[in-house]
Amino acid sequence: MEVQSVRMPDPEELELVERDLSLDEDEVLVETAQASICDADLRAWKGLPISDDLPDGIFEYPGHEGSGTVIEVGSKVREYEPGDDVMLFGPNNSFSSHFKAPVDSLQPAPDEIDLELASLGEPACVGIYGVFQSGVQPGDDVLITGLNFQGQIAVEGLKKKGAATVIAADHRDARLEVAKERGADIVANTETDDIASIVQEHTQYNANEDASGHASGDAGVDVSYHSCGYWNPHAEEYLNMAIQQTRDEGIVVSIPDVFDPIEVDLHRIHHHGMEARFPNLMHHGPEFLDRWVSRLMKPIVNGTLDIRSLVTDSYPISEANEAMEQYSSDESQIKVMLTP
Repeated sequence: MEVQSVRMPDPEELELVERDLSLDEDEVLVETAQASICDADLRAWKGLPISDDLPDGIFEYPGHEGSGTVIEVGSKVREYEPGDDVMLFGPNNSFSSHFKAPVDSLQPAPDEIDLELASLGEPACVGIYGVFQSGVQPGDDVLITGLNFQGQIAVEGLKKKGAATVIAADHRDARLEVAKERGADIVANTETDDIASIVQEHTQYNANEDASGHASGDAGVDVSYHSCGYWNPHAEEYLNMAIQQTRDEGIVVSIPDVFDPIEVDLHRIHHHGMEARFPNLMHHGPEFLDRWVSRLMKPIVNGTLDIRSLVTDSYPISEANEAMEQYSSDESQIKVMLTP
């Protein structure tokens, strides 16, 4: 079948090409409804180094987030049939009029939501899984460093999970405004505000001047949530900020992939009895996704979490390069969509 696909021949260059797709026996052909740009796509577009443990050519035909309707299945496929709506959870070129994917890279789209919302299934589930695994309990104080798509999900999700105070920190005022709208109690610009003083002021009850031994009794948030990686040069700064502002025996959560080597204050984590968590939904086997995705989509289906409002722009796939340039240069962009 002849389809239109976005190809990345070189950094900062996306082109729309015609190519032929033929199904293997275990693959499914999907007519794309909508796709979204991931920070990993932006990293590849910028020409930044990609980890050598990723498949070769993974970004030549980009797109691993999206949704669509099945139009054909391979001879051994029993899980789907033409007419089924699906969500993509794998690098199968969703920046395309149609894409093919193995069964393991697909999940059923919930009947209760439209395909435009379902196209956010993969990145939304990554963020919601982080909320589920954060360890936040009712009454906890939380610091979120980095307000990308998953960081914004965390603002709303952790507040609704019972956090008493959510402090949202980023260097972009536009992102801070969104966080405030989503329920953050305090927003702080990391370039102009003293984050340590803000945290100390609101968590002083955690301090224990009489503490001795390995735990110093420092004030700090109960849980810190780091959501800054991929291409963002603040990744190291924000992870260490999260560690430094967490109380003794608190929890440090880090969501994003960090492709570049960074220096992390592991001494503080170890010496102050902290727990480090790295929820990584997409780096388990397909059976793991089969168990988790329907549960993670539930807050979207029932309206508990607002994901749609995080879509900040949309482009046709013929303007994919312009979409990437906008996403790269406009600090107000959170999730940019591509449509056939």
